Amino acid sequence: MSLVFARPAKRPLIIAHRGYRACFPENTLLAFERSLGRCDMIELDVRLSADGAVVVIHDEMLGRTSDAPAVAAAQGFGSLHLRDWTLEQLQRLDAGSWFARADPFGALASGLVRPEELLALPPQHIPTLDEVLVWSRDHALPLNIELKDLGNDQDNRRLAEAVIARIHHSQSAHMILLSSFNHQLLAHCAALAPEIGLAALQGASHPPALVPYLQALGVCAYHPEDAITDSALIRELNAAGIATNVFTVNDAERCRRLHAWGVTGIITDYPGHWPFAVPMHESALV
Repeated sequence: MSLVFARPAKRPLIIAHRGYRACFPENTLLAFERSLGRCDMIELDVRLSADGAVVVIHDEMLGRTSDAPAVAAAQGFGSLHLRDWTLEQLQRLDAGSWFARADPFGALASGLVRPEELLALPPQHIPTLDEVLVWSRDHALPLNIELKDLGNDQDNRRLAEAVIARIHHSQSAHMILLSSFNHQLLAHCAALAPEIGLAALQGASHPPALVPYLQALGVCAYHPEDAITDSALIRELNAAGIATNVFTVNDAERCRRLHAWGVTGIITDYPGHWPFAVPMHESALV
């Protein structure tokens, strides 16, 4: 069965971008846990380690969201490319303490989260997709898994096949939406696992003849950048039965406007900080 979005009658779906990213280190189990009760779905990113494990991380370079530079220097390891690190090496890294130093969204400065709260938390590691799939199933919270473009067709296919294998192993296909900016990769996923819902990510500008393009691609959702989203786009996609989930929206007034236009979902770094409550009993899927 394909994924079907069941938008609540009075609000759009709230999709936590890399978890509760504004207040906790992105793409960690902590950021996902703190999203509970604030969202209908969690968006996360996946890549492959040197030994083929599917790991949850956005960047190809490890320096921004871990202590990899210090670890690499101490061990005489010259590369900060994720693809050069095994799973065992990656899971030794601290993927959490950078957040308190960087305060990337000003959450500490503004008081949204207290420094002592972060300091009291256990160290965070880079999760595997397996870990997150189990966590998602245990909490009945759907996932939007973004497949990052690894730069060549062979590695992209390896990623798609590994991700789908892990989803099937966890028996969670009904709770998963796969997305990518690489639409050829989505076509490969459709051929491998037609029962898993797909979403086309798009920035800058829309493909020509958008609705026929998306229909040929076999996606159930379109994820446009906020800057290229307007009411006409949402009307066109709604009429075609294609869900529209807009990224990344961190402004409450813009959220209200998108809701008025009939958007399906909003991908945000601030789940729960909106004029629309997310009751704990509601589900994003039917």
